[in-house]
Amino acid sequence: MANRTLLLIGCGPGIGVAVASLFAQRYFNNVALFARNPVQLEKDRETVLASAASVNRVVTVQTWQVDIGDLRRLEEALAEVAQFGDLECVYFNAARVAPSPLLEFPISGLEEDFKVSNLALYAVAKWAMPLLRAKAATGTDCRPSFLVTSSWLPVDPIPELFALSMVKAAQANLVKSLAKVFAPQGVQVGLVVVGGVVSPSAPALNARNVAEQAWNLFARKREEWTGQVTILEDGRVAWEPSI
Repeated sequence: MANRTLLLIGCGPGIGVAVASLFAQRYFNNVALFARNPVQLEKDRETVLASAASVNRVVTVQTWQVDIGDLRRLEEALAEVAQFGDLECVYFNAARVAPSPLLEFPISGLEEDFKVSNLALYAVAKWAMPLLRAKAATGTDCRPSFLVTSSWLPVDPIPELFALSMVKAAQANLVKSLAKVFAPQGVQVGLVVVGGVVSPSAPALNARNVAEQAWNLFARKREEWTGQVTILEDGRVAWEPSI
């Protein structure tokens, strides 16, 4: 059986566990989950296992309690994931979502946001890209991928969320830079652009539908690769770059 490992960073009861569950149902047999809250991590682990079992798939799910703003701890956990399984996809979903009033929010808060959304992502990319590039070079039936949750904030910032708006813009720039370098080397790099507030009651912007479109991005044939998929509030899905 193929050893296909998904690393999902920033798991939780919304997009994170929905992506992990759907990807486990359809493709991966090893799932690594990173998050800060150990209680939620265990709930998410059970959800992923149950989701896979519901379609008669057996998966191994391992959890790591990690504050990814602690870069040393992050690097330790990544090294452990390398021993857990054969990495084929990173899905980066971590973010600090909280009010940040413009010119009132402390610089220390900006630094923490930048660590989570950008420095941690950079550290993960430095670790993951050699593994994904090597996977691509094997020529086997695989889909080495590096995917990141994004939003409209890079192009339409919200002053009350200016810190998140700012770091999301920088994050999108990093992801697009990675795509320019590593897509030609066989690694799919892409943004899952969520065009509004995610809610269980939203017809389109619910976690399950976002996960479905993330899967559609992951599963595209190489000749159809695109750097972004955008899920809109009205239910439309756009494949052309939007940020």
